[in-house]
Amino acid sequence: MDLMDPRWTTPESFSRWALATDPASDAEQCYPLPGPVVRSEHVTESPLSLDSFVLAAETMVRADPHAVTAWLDHHASTAERESDLGRAWLRAGQSLCVSDTASARALTLIAALDSDTAPETRHVLHGPAQSEPWHVAHTSTREGVSGHWPGPVTALCAGTALHARHVLCAGHLGDVRLLDATNGRATGRLTFSHNRPAAAIFCLPDGTVVAADDFGGVSLIGEVPRRPGLQALLEPDADPCTRLRRAVLAFPQRIAGATLTAAASFPDGAVFGDSSGRVHVLVLKENTVGVTSTMLHEGTVTAVTGMSLEGTGLTVVYSGGVDGRIRVWSPDMAAMSEPLLREPSPVVDLSASRGEGSSALAVAWGDGLVQLLDLDSGTDLSFRPGPPVRAVCCLRTDAGELRTMIGMDDCITTLVPRPAHTHNGRRQQLTYSK
Repeated sequence: MDLMDPRWTTPESFSRWALATDPASDAEQCYPLPGPVVRSEHVTESPLSLDSFVLAAETMVRADPHAVTAWLDHHASTAERESDLGRAWLRAGQSLCVSDTASARALTLIAALDSDTAPETRHVLHGPAQSEPWHVAHTSTREGVSGHWPGPVTALCAGTALHARHVLCAGHLGDVRLLDATNGRATGRLTFSHNRPAAAIFCLPDGTVVAADDFGGVSLIGEVPRRPGLQALLEPDADPCTRLRRAVLAFPQRIAGATLTAAASFPDGAVFGDSSGRVHVLVLKENTVGVTSTMLHEGTVTAVTGMSLEGTGLTVVYSGGVDGRIRVWSPDMAAMSEPLLREPSPVVDLSASRGEGSSALAVAWGDGLVQLLDLDSGTDLSFRPGPPVRAVCCLRTDAGELRTMIGMDDCITTLVPRPAHTHNGRRQQLTYSK
């Protein structure tokens, strides 16, 4: 909406617009909120009185979401003080108002609830949400009193080696927290010599934590893992991971006329994206680090991720940019001629995960949509949490369960796809070949 439009700024113009949109609307009572006037043709609405409305899960998810939002806007202080439901609705309101089913609104509301919300409240919402293709594993919020909130998120990544059971979470002040991959709780913090916001964070194969900052620099976070034994002391340069670490730290100086804007790792190396649209892959092979680069995007590369296909020796890289395209490439082959996905919104973040029998790619878009793609079957699951999404992390638990962690400014939520679900009927075979 154009917020300078007279229909939103003067009672007379608002009244004319409201009567043209819905002749039955009470323009004087609704002004200046357009939500109560707007009605979706695809939503089965329950009658709702702004005067008599009571905060209750069943009522909220089955009522017209615009009317619920309008009531909460009028009674915001009461809703936030007295109800976790009201606070969650205001957090996820944008998504709730575009959802066309009660089940979708129930799932969104569960994902937005404070981390210490009473189990009874969640239980009431679980019933309507059963038909959705996701279930919520856990959520951590700013308002939760449990003390496990790690702060606003700028980047996420799955840990390796000594951090294998953690997800690394970077904040806007340059701090990096360790989150338990099972319950999402913050369990520790890594020190960062450069107090700069992290645009990306990743773990090298030996557990070395690296951050790419907003200025295009690359720095180590925390202590560098050390090999045990006498040989590590006598021949420190013989460690292949040491060579990879040095190559990663020195790489920003090798880019002429561009700045690093995205970074990630995979089992055999690291991948970078820059402001010119190029993607660079550093691969560790036979104690040497090879670098391969190619132009993949029109404009800045905003996200990269990669994985190694076991048994093939093939490294597959996924990149996203401000051009709204996700490209697939391998240093051993030419890039695919067509994007894997193309949308009007820029790509915010990417995260890939490979497990037994399946590979998955999580995508965060600039319009707040999160997608999880099964790269083998083509299954596409979507979720819109409401607030802007800053980062995603696709990970697997020790039991092999696939999860998608979504990082936002005041909330982190983790979703688990239900088996045998295909969302929106959208299927496509995502393959890579010569």
